Amino acid sequence: MLKWVGRILYVIVISLLSLQVYSFAFYSKLQEYYTDHVAENINDDAVFLEGINTLMGIEYYRESPVLYEYINDDDTDDNQLTVRVYAVGIMSDNIYYDGYVILVNDIHITENGVALENPMIKINIELDASTLMVDEETTNRGSVYFDPEQPFAYYNVPILFLFDAEDYLKIPDEDVFANLSRIEIEYSNRELDEDGKIIYNESLLFLATTDATSESALNKDATLAIDPNEYRLRALFADEMPSDAEIASFNLVTDRGDLSPYSWTVWRTMIIYVLAVAIVTYFLFFHKKVREYYKTKNYGVRKEESNAVDAEPIFKDIDYKDKNGK
Repeated sequence: MLKWVGRILYVIVISLLSLQVYSFAFYSKLQEYYTDHVAENINDDAVFLEGINTLMGIEYYRESPVLYEYINDDDTDDNQLTVRVYAVGIMSDNIYYDGYVILVNDIHITENGVALENPMIKINIELDASTLMVDEETTNRGSVYFDPEQPFAYYNVPILFLFDAEDYLKIPDEDVFANLSRIEIEYSNRELDEDGKIIYNESLLFLATTDATSESALNKDATLAIDPNEYRLRALFADEMPSDAEIASFNLVTDRGDLSPYSWTVWRTMIIYVLAVAIVTYFLFFHKKVREYYKTKNYGVRKEESNAVDAEPIFKDIDYKDKNGK
């Protein structure tokens, strides 16, 4: 009985581990695609957002009109960046959702006359209602971090998504949605405190609000306004999926890159994993039996209820008697 319990537990552990390994392999596939096609084009909105369409399964983004835009490309300014907000559409559990994405790029920061290389950034947003689910609590503030020196992950990109869905913008039990009221961008030169935590600059790199504020920031805009009619497009389509004519009419971009050349990454990882599992399984469950089989085959058959083995002797005396017994 205990033997079967052990076998069942082993199967469960291998099944759970298989899911983890496949997830790792799939992310490795996305990371390779991101490195080859997206990372170097982070400042090219069209290329970068097509890459995000590919990696995150976004149905489309709206190229124009842009919902919000702030550009500081003044070469004489030590703190430059671009912030744009695009309308996007996604499908989740066979349901389409409207939403938008905040994209931050073209960051050029100079400290003490030295340009920072790959500064880390933190994007904070604030809504006019508590609808965001963060750490299993409902709040009106959310954040994402981006470290350009780390590989791609859903949580490590310079973008922040908001959708008209539960745990995002939808107010529970109501057909009403929260509105974006504040965007903050912080940056770090990678300095750490004594506890090993990232130190962000005391001054915000960027602050946008819907109302005027006396707060200071290196870049500041008090004209933030997202028009819901500019991103809630699903009701305007004849079907859930926009037609080719609607894609052209609404300036939607549905293009996605080809991930198939990177499928070998998944196959390679899973083949190595299967081989490893086969070897472990052999030594755990079959090795002893195989050894006993060959031992029995070579040296005889074990007696019942005994560990003794009937084996023919290797060496024995030879009787040289003639045919007459002499």
